[in-house]
Amino acid sequence: MRFVSQSAPYTAQVQRHIAVALGAGLIEDRQEPIYARFEPYKLLPHERQIALERWSFTGLPQEADEVTTVQPDFRIGVFDSQEYQNETGCSDEVRELIETKLMDQALRYDRIFVAPKTLVQPPWPKYDEYRGTPTALVRKLVDEGHDLELVLEYEEATQNRAAITAALLEAIRGEPSEEEVVG
Repeated sequence: MRFVSQSAPYTAQVQRHIAVALGAGLIEDRQEPIYARFEPYKLLPHERQIALERWSFTGLPQEADEVTTVQPDFRIGVFDSQEYQNETGCSDEVRELIETKLMDQALRYDRIFVAPKTLVQPPWPKYDEYRGTPTALVRKLVDEGHDLELVLEYEEATQNRAAITAALLEAIRGEPSEEEVVG
């Protein structure tokens, strides 16, 4: 899950550090801290679009011509929990804890938001729950006049079902697909 912050670098503490002082001057760590560090320059185009629509960035530096402002991409931070898990080797429980804490912050404050996987909307509200075959789905999409390339973009970004993606690609290329014989 990806999160976008209004400022970069931005760090959110997910779990605090707990240490206990022992008798001989030693310290025992009971709980390691977990931090979510938002990094600049990792924005995807649709995340950038949402950030620029959502927040205003004042005090931007100017180019050498002293008129053109520098785009605020360097001020927008991104945190990807899946990337964090891959880099640190943490468990799924830790990743889910991070996602839960950041989603809570996104609900409470306007400084971060949960980034959608795509701005493309599904062809119809219950598209993700369609139970028919890939061929029947493509036939339905064509009959109803949906843009198959947009449907493919949505499918790859959200569901990524191999059979449906293949059927959509065949239909876009104009290749004949296997017809179902009912009878």
